[in-house]
Amino acid sequence: MLFNEKTASTYAEKVVRKPLAVELEPSLMIIAEQQARASHEGWMAGKIAKGYTYGPVTNDDPEKGPLTNPLLVPYDELDDATKQSNIANAVAVIRILRDKGCSFVNFTQMILYPLAKQIHDEWSREKILAGWKWGPVTDKANKIHRDLVPFEVLATTPELQADIAYDVDTARQIIIKMITDNDVFPVIQSLANFQLETAACPA
Repeated sequence: MLFNEKTASTYAEKVVRKPLAVELEPSLMIIAEQQARASHEGWMAGKIAKGYTYGPVTNDDPEKGPLTNPLLVPYDELDDATKQSNIANAVAVIRILRDKGCSFVNFTQMILYPLAKQIHDEWSREKILAGWKWGPVTDKANKIHRDLVPFEVLATTPELQADIAYDVDTARQIIIKMITDNDVFPVIQSLANFQLETAACPA
């Protein structure tokens, strides 16, 4: 898929206009907030397992020093914007499930990629509002990032496909937490018979 400065600008305008999706009835918002906390804890565990520690700035390049991330703090210590982003991602799952009338879920096609797209759009929104712009080569010093493109572009551009791994992994952690905690997320039933890849939502 061809991507250039014009299409990057169109995408930037779209994600900045889109508000965080945090409107749900109170009972579901409680679930969303619980899942946001669980998602952050899962993300932290994944980062720590890869050797990351807390640092005031993000460093993903081991050649430049220890791997660090400023979000490696307990959920309650996150800034409000990051908490709202986590909640928005949890809300996305709940809405997808509710709108499809799901008691079982086709994990990849129905839920995983739509949620990964939501996570990517929220990341893009935060970057753009912080002054970042799209460019064909990432240049952190000048706030240029090659991933400031729609999720569909990442998924269909061979040299960018590896960059969706974080979005997909984060989505997977959120969903796995939901489907293994029937008390917290009662929408999914009969977990003993649940099979990720073969279960489906009603037509």
